[in-house]
Amino acid sequence: MKLDPLFYVKENNLYKISDNSAVDIQSMKKIQIKWSEIELEPESYNEEYLANLRDELKKIDDLNQFAILIPVVDKELKSEEDQELFINAYNHTARRIKDCVSVAGYELPAELLGNSNFTQNFIDTLAKKHAQYIYFASKSDAEKNIQLNDSQLSSIAMY
Repeated sequence: MKLDPLFYVKENNLYKISDNSAVDIQSMKKIQIKWSEIELEPESYNEEYLANLRDELKKIDDLNQFAILIPVVDKELKSEEDQELFINAYNHTARRIKDCVSVAGYELPAELLGNSNFTQNFIDTLAKKHAQYIYFASKSDAEKNIQLNDSQLSSIAMY
């Protein structure tokens, strides 16, 4: 099931596609998702946790509100293998919540913002099945860690 995009980013600001109105990102619910909560062992996922996350997001759907999912890097993330495991874990998460309209997208954690290839791999992997997602970054993380090119940077909604 593919969902249609509801938002777009222009000059790091978020807008509704339906009427081109600006969206207050601060009004969106922020849901932190610890990597260790979804991936118990390499490529072994916590399906109960993901089912509960889906239930929470469906409640937000019912309220016609939106959420930003915030990956929390709480495991070692040094090698390319670690990066691949991280990406796969959040891609698996996206598959489990694919019918939740309330998910506006993912925040890019500081660890991704500091590595343009890692960021692009994360976005490209999720975009294969979830093209509707917007990618967000906090201005403080972006100011400290950003290593993205202008094209990558321009497609991120900042708050």
